[in-house]
Amino acid sequence: MLKSSTSILFVSLSAFTFGASAQNFDTLLNKVVSNNTELMSSVAAARSELLTLKSENNLPDPEVELEYQWGRHEVGDKFDVNVTQGFDWPGAYAARGKANKIASEAMTYLNQSNYLDKRLEIKQTMIDIVNVKKNMKVVGDRLATMDKMIEKYTTGVHNGELTILDLRKLKIEKIRLDDTMASLESEFSLLKSTLEAQNGGQNCDDIIATLEGYPDDVILPADEYEKILEEYDPAVKYSSLMMQSQTQRVKAERLMRFPGFTLGYHHSWEDGDVFNGMIVGVTLPVFSTHNKVRAAKALSRSLEYDEMTVAIQRRAAVKSDREKAVALYRQMTAYEAALKNDNSVELLKKSLEGGQISLLDYLGEMDYYMQAERDYLDVQYRYHQTLATLNKYKALD
Repeated sequence: MLKSSTSILFVSLSAFTFGASAQNFDTLLNKVVSNNTELMSSVAAARSELLTLKSENNLPDPEVELEYQWGRHEVGDKFDVNVTQGFDWPGAYAARGKANKIASEAMTYLNQSNYLDKRLEIKQTMIDIVNVKKNMKVVGDRLATMDKMIEKYTTGVHNGELTILDLRKLKIEKIRLDDTMASLESEFSLLKSTLEAQNGGQNCDDIIATLEGYPDDVILPADEYEKILEEYDPAVKYSSLMMQSQTQRVKAERLMRFPGFTLGYHHSWEDGDVFNGMIVGVTLPVFSTHNKVRAAKALSRSLEYDEMTVAIQRRAAVKSDREKAVALYRQMTAYEAALKNDNSVELLKKSLEGGQISLLDYLGEMDYYMQAERDYLDVQYRYHQTLATLNKYKALD
């Protein structure tokens, strides 16, 4: 659907962002979406709502009455059969039929809107997982370096070359890193459970193992998003069609002020004689339609306001998300420029080994650079979360 020839405005240069795994992101996402039971439930619920609306436009059930009366012997018994069918003013059925037809189309857009919302929710869970895995790698690499240093310093202490105080500093730093890793592992476990629930309760270890890079999304021009909202936003289309459907229901309620009718057949047997005839009745809607037209009109006004509100909120949200994404992109590329080909860790190691800095200075500097890398990962993560929300309608391509 969203086939745009618009040129890409921004392309990330980060080695963390793209790669073969990023190209598999949508494939993995589609796999989870196809297994999601909440989507299946929402489709069934929408169909149930539509069928309920259609059932309200059916004719009432025909009525059959049997009557048998016993008379005196000389008079004989009496037997009657009545079959009747009632119906409203004919125009009301046509108006409700049009309302249901429009509502049926609206439900299609409601299903699309629910699909996009659930797909975005799953996508953001997967982005969360990518972010945690990247942070676990950074902390894991730092822990591996720390283990090597502790081993080296333990040997040095035994040989009398290094002090036990330096070894204790390393062990304290390792405790802090272990605590950070434990928090990340706890977050990872929770996200794994969330993704499994979104995957219909099925195991998703293979999906998580393959999930390494972020989706290959880009920021589009502002006017392109305006066009997308006007032409493709299913939530706005759903609100618009439901308002049109309610307009027809207002018309139907007005027509219900006209009389209803009852037609039927009457068969009577009395004293050996048989009588056949027609039954014609008129229902005068004096009380049953009281306030119904005003209630239908009030609901129509409410749906009209809903349509305007949804459109306004969507435009405001897209504008805000795009500005946020642009700001995050600039911040992310600034980090990338600063961290690209960074050899600070190696330089710090050489400075420590050469005696130019103390172990405490080394640990402080290493913590600083690790935090800088994690700050970069946080900006990158927030950028892709925002971009996922901004580009959620691209799933209708």
